[in-house]
Amino acid sequence: MGVLQSLKFSDISKKSENTTPVMVMRRKMLVALDEQIEAATSEAAGHHYIRSVEKTVKNAETGVSERRTVERTLRKMWWRSAEGVMLELRFANRVMTVGAGNSIVIGPAENLVPVLEQVKQAVSNGELDAAMQAVADSRKRARKSGKPVGDAGLPVATVTKAATKAAK
Repeated sequence: MGVLQSLKFSDISKKSENTTPVMVMRRKMLVALDEQIEAATSEAAGHHYIRSVEKTVKNAETGVSERRTVERTLRKMWWRSAEGVMLELRFANRVMTVGAGNSIVIGPAENLVPVLEQVKQAVSNGELDAAMQAVADSRKRARKSGKPVGDAGLPVATVTKAATKAAK
């Protein structure tokens, strides 16, 4: 009996399992929630959270592109209000409608990290897939029309391709 004959094979590949649109959305949201949890933990400890990002920058003197680590502040999904701490889930730079509203009432600041952990578990279980898909679809509609989705009553300034070409 050959070595390969003793192995069990499957048609499932790493790429096919991890690149479905739903899994990509979940992975992005989980990364964002991990950053929010780190920021909330450091804020509770009295520290300011700054994330490091790799960026390619062109050197002005030599003209050569080089990789640098740049510090960026994190956009927090939570804020303090009269009711206590509020949490607004964001995906693809848009506010997600979850449950009956746009925000979650956390209450005291000590509850922030446990609630973020619960939201992270909900994302892992697929409970927020429909909300994330709705946000992703609204971004696609906005890109096609050139207008933001959801601001029906607000005047929108749009620039056409002909106007930008004439300005150049």
